[in-house]
Amino acid sequence: MKTTNRFIIILLVVAGSVAFIWPNFANREVIVHFQESLQPQEQAMAADALVAYVQHNYKNRFTAARKDATVSVKGRFIQTAFLNDIGRQQGVDSSKTSMQPLWVENALKVKPFKLGLDLQGGMNLVLQADFEKLKAKLEEQYPVSLRESLQKQLAEEKDPEKRKEIEFQIQSIKNALEFTPERMKMDTEGAMEIIRSRIDRTGVSEPLIRMQGEDRIEVSLPGVASPEQAKKIISSTARVEYRLAEKDGVFTQMANQFFDEYKALASEYQREQYLKELAVKINLPSELSINVNYEKLPAGNGQLELQPDSFMVLEREVALSGESMSRNVYANYDEDTLQYAVEFTLTDEGRRKFADVTSNNKGRALAILIDDKIRSAPVINEPITGGSARISGSFSMEEANDLALIIKEGALPVPIKIVEEQSTGPTLGQESIEKGINAIMIGGLLVVLYMVLYYHFSGVVATIALMLNLLFMAAIFALMDFTITLPGLAGVVLTLGMAVDANVIVFERMREELARGKTLKTAVSLGFERATYTIIDSNLTTMIVAIILASKLGAGPIKGFGVTLFVGIITTLFTTLYVSKTLVYYFVYDLDWKGFSLGVGTGKKNAKAEVSK
Repeated sequence: MKTTNRFIIILLVVAGSVAFIWPNFANREVIVHFQESLQPQEQAMAADALVAYVQHNYKNRFTAARKDATVSVKGRFIQTAFLNDIGRQQGVDSSKTSMQPLWVENALKVKPFKLGLDLQGGMNLVLQADFEKLKAKLEEQYPVSLRESLQKQLAEEKDPEKRKEIEFQIQSIKNALEFTPERMKMDTEGAMEIIRSRIDRTGVSEPLIRMQGEDRIEVSLPGVASPEQAKKIISSTARVEYRLAEKDGVFTQMANQFFDEYKALASEYQREQYLKELAVKINLPSELSINVNYEKLPAGNGQLELQPDSFMVLEREVALSGESMSRNVYANYDEDTLQYAVEFTLTDEGRRKFADVTSNNKGRALAILIDDKIRSAPVINEPITGGSARISGSFSMEEANDLALIIKEGALPVPIKIVEEQSTGPTLGQESIEKGINAIMIGGLLVVLYMVLYYHFSGVVATIALMLNLLFMAAIFALMDFTITLPGLAGVVLTLGMAVDANVIVFERMREELARGKTLKTAVSLGFERATYTIIDSNLTTMIVAIILASKLGAGPIKGFGVTLFVGIITTLFTTLYVSKTLVYYFVYDLDWKGFSLGVGTGKKNAKAEVSK
């Protein structure tokens, strides 16, 4: 192939690469809209507050200014974490906040680089399905006495239709208590989809939610400012139950004599064991259970916190559960009680159940439990047949909204526990980016100095190939929509050394041919010819390792390092065996430049070779 054609191909690849990475370096604009429900004055106040927030927290990176009823934020390298951060500010409508696309994004469908949580800040959680806890809960819900009672009823019942009903109940309980691998995987996947839906409704952009093994879920949330709230929404099973209190309150009085001992216990495990022992001590019937009533009380820091307040004995049978609630759920402020509550409508079956419960139990307390905690226990004064109800319990606005969201999406099919948690603040992430870029620049500069000082003009050729190598790597990352992490930056630094190593092999081969008395042109031709297979062989072995790291055998940061290494090998082969070769052949063959130097100690050899030619 002619040198001209080779240059055209290189220029086309360079132009395409620049286009692919352009969205990362161009000046971008984010238009921030505000909630339409706000009055014009409130929108103006929210806009001024947002401008001040950006100027204070991002003064060296972005600028913000009022633009009619919106705010315009401008800057380079705008990431999801920043969009999530401003989307959570007071009055901002996160659903309408977006970055204005560039022409290259519309034409080539490319996107800016995605940064991992270790670079842009955020939270990473690994959740595990707690089937042991679920099994214990179900065994409590369907005690042995109940199962034995059903078996006894089945043996005594003669009516075929009633026998079928009892058999159906027995089989349903058996299925509920049977934990097969298929069911466990299905429940975990169901929990993952509910978690995904919950997170989508919180407005977090670009969350990563995926299965990890058979019973674990990985959740990555870029730029999340309130990890505690996010963990609460993600992992809460939010089992909302209505249960009747015991009829005469005798056992409740007996249990509360021991409440101070319970409250003095330090751990949840100790408290659970205490409740079991207390039930035996007061001879509590199996159809009743001791539950804890929670109220917001002053804590040591002066803030109101949800704390145990008293015992209440309830029937184990659930009068109404979350499954009986429709998806018409919302948080509301009650001006009569001056508290937030969650209002909802019931399904047809739920409406019938609730009407029966409230009609047949006038004067009894109906406790509302959230995750087995009694939040309120109103007394039934009259039948409720309208199909709507309310959950009250000293909620804050945030708690009421979270509970409404969880009920709307449904309870998790299995309890979830957090087994791994990592949080990175945006400041630490920015420091990691700066240090990573500095490492690449310093490493690249040292490599360039060495190559130029030792290999002279051929070192300049290697430097050009090295710069193009970085450009091509960045373009491929943009094309792949690859998430760049800190280990990925380490892979880039490693690639710099590997790329130069390939050029060194070629140049040393040329120097060996010159030492044997070959002409410069012959040395260049033989150098590339004999070094090509060596370079391919050495990079092929590294590529095998990179593929293994980037495959399913690798995980998390290791996978990112493997992908970076793999891409670096591909671009190194192209820049060394195509770009460097084109440049060297152009100077030595097309220009017939006698002064082309291969470094220290080769100048005289070049001259002797030309004389003996």
